[in-house]
Amino acid sequence: MNAPQDTLAGPDGQGPHQERPLPDPHTQDATGDAATGAEESAGADGETEHAWDSRRDLYRHSPGIMLGHSARIGGSLVGGDQHGVSGGHVTGDVILGGSKVEYHLGGDTEERSGEIPRSEVEALARNFIHPRGEKDGGTEGGDAGLPDEQWESESPFALALAGLREHRVAILSGPATTGRRAAALMLLRAVGSRSYRALDPALPPGRLAGELREGCGHLVADFATTAERPLREHHIRALSERLHAADSHLVLVVGPHPVVHGSVGPVSWEPPEPAALLAGHLRHQDLAGRTVDELLALAEVRAVLAHHRPVADTARFAERVAAHARGTVSLAELGAFGHYAAERQVREWFDSADHSLHDKAFLIALATFDEAPYPLTAELSDVLFGLLQRIENPGEPARIPVFGTSSAQRVEQALADRYQEPEETEWGPVLQTKVQFRDKLTAITLLREVWTGHPSARPALVAWLRRLADDPRPVVRTRAAATAAVMAEADLPSAMALLIRSWAADRRLRARLAAANALALAHHLGAPHVSRILAEWCVAPDHRLRWTAVRGYALVGDRFPQEALAALTEAVRGLESRGGPARGWTDERDDLAQSAAALLLAAGQEAAARNDWDAVAGLWGALPPLLRGTTRDFALRATVHACGPTDGPGGTGRPLLLDLFARGDSTPGTDGAVLRHALAALWRGVLNDPVCSASGLNTLRQWVRSAESDRGAERALAELLPLLAVSTEDHKRLAYLLENLRGEGESAPPAVALRLRALVLA
Repeated sequence: MNAPQDTLAGPDGQGPHQERPLPDPHTQDATGDAATGAEESAGADGETEHAWDSRRDLYRHSPGIMLGHSARIGGSLVGGDQHGVSGGHVTGDVILGGSKVEYHLGGDTEERSGEIPRSEVEALARNFIHPRGEKDGGTEGGDAGLPDEQWESESPFALALAGLREHRVAILSGPATTGRRAAALMLLRAVGSRSYRALDPALPPGRLAGELREGCGHLVADFATTAERPLREHHIRALSERLHAADSHLVLVVGPHPVVHGSVGPVSWEPPEPAALLAGHLRHQDLAGRTVDELLALAEVRAVLAHHRPVADTARFAERVAAHARGTVSLAELGAFGHYAAERQVREWFDSADHSLHDKAFLIALATFDEAPYPLTAELSDVLFGLLQRIENPGEPARIPVFGTSSAQRVEQALADRYQEPEETEWGPVLQTKVQFRDKLTAITLLREVWTGHPSARPALVAWLRRLADDPRPVVRTRAAATAAVMAEADLPSAMALLIRSWAADRRLRARLAAANALALAHHLGAPHVSRILAEWCVAPDHRLRWTAVRGYALVGDRFPQEALAALTEAVRGLESRGGPARGWTDERDDLAQSAAALLLAAGQEAAARNDWDAVAGLWGALPPLLRGTTRDFALRATVHACGPTDGPGGTGRPLLLDLFARGDSTPGTDGAVLRHALAALWRGVLNDPVCSASGLNTLRQWVRSAESDRGAERALAELLPLLAVSTEDHKRLAYLLENLRGEGESAPPAVALRLRALVLA
């Protein structure tokens, strides 16, 4: 068995000497004194979270777009290959928030259909992009009347066209804003229609047959089918019979979750790739001699196409791209199109009278919980609705329909997608149904708009976010901070005054962590003055502000590591100047060391990933000089805390600091060698310090254990341990540790320990 940490045998093996071990880097310690307020925090929240764990949770639960990496795109639950039926110009098909249904109150004499000019259909055909078949690659616009053999039978367009020819009626099912109206008209054109009429989508299914005309192609766009108003088999058969008799055709355009019972089922479809769609619109534009491929290769164009957006937006974007080719639109204006489109979409949502307050509360909640489990969004959107209701109608209680709009309809109205993905929990990954806006820019744009464009909603938003920040679920607390970060980036003074500053000064640890998370994410988003706020709070008289700033450095200090490390070092000196226990570490000093370890590990890993070993050596080389004077304990404790984190589930389990040592070049004179000697100097300081040595030796035990199944870790230890065994006493201490390394029920040390012991004694 391992020797107890508080009575380790002396390096000469003659007997124990008393050492007061430091807390293990991953031990959750809630003890403290009145000066730091740790007891206050523990009483409010339970155990204190380690700085590295806070950083891990922040990155695990924050939306990907806030951290600068690509968020998950799409998420369709439709299996198999997804071929698209799309259209070019989609006038009338941009229905923001789902199906638009007009209810007419007139009598039977009211006109329920209208002519669609043939010139409009031909203009659509000019830019229309047909789906690509699985064999011949498909065809492009202007040829909607191609013979049967030109359409691949596997494509949705071909399936719909075959059904339209056989039954005279076809049903296209899919999300709004994807050109489905244009696709329906192209189907009617492909079967030879020469005149077209649009029927009222509010007509009951049984009334459609009475509105059909002779020799005409009919379109019903945004036809709503629900459990209360299904499209049944007798409706479809009656339509087919009437259409055959009249030598006409009909295409019904329905949503992605239609209620249809009959022999003619809906055909699901998606638009083509944005690049193909854009190319189709550009081929007839004046490009001033530039080629379509050249324009598609522009970084600004690729950035806009990377975000899912309505087909109508792609058509508008084609106009901008063509204008850029002619020299009337700059590259910067071209790259900003995605933000303009997202802003237009969000403003139309909030300005729409068709969206109730309940719908808008759901949109705000979805923006907060984008890429998060749907049940969270639905649950907490109702909480926000109740708070908004008190502002809009203070005399009325909030009436929330228990079984109102289905989840599928709510998600579709928000132009979002549902998908299944594992969610990390403290017990392991759990498969969850998540929701994400199709356009990755929508969530942040919506939160900015509601905060800056609708200030009357601020009291409800502030109360809601404060409630979320105190939720027991980590993802909820993190998303509250992420939302506050967006607000800080859009309006720093208001967000600081109404949310972040009050969180930072709160007695509850959760609230202070929310403030630190919000500042860290705000810096990722480009909010100004975050580093200045942290520097000022780090030496503030209020220990709560100091804690928030110190934890903030752990979360985002790797973005400006030299400045962050200098601020933490100055905070340590400030603690010394104010006095304190003559011996040992207070919790506040421990927090400072944890944050230094977290930012150094994160910055070091990032610099090593880009092969910038000069930066890695510079970061870790800043600690050995602190081994003298008042900052010695800080440097040693930071080293101990940096030893705990590993590469996590799915990896080798190798400690990150050991991995950093292993990856450094050992050739004398290189930056890697400088790094290795800096880490060895820190380790020697830890092992020879009466306060830190117990924790250091315990860490070495864990590292040796990790090397049992990791030969790379063993090689790194084989190179590190000789650098630590400088004196005879060092040799004895390390040899004693390795030869007495025992696990529970083990009678002998593991083989890796004996191999390493032989190297130490060599």
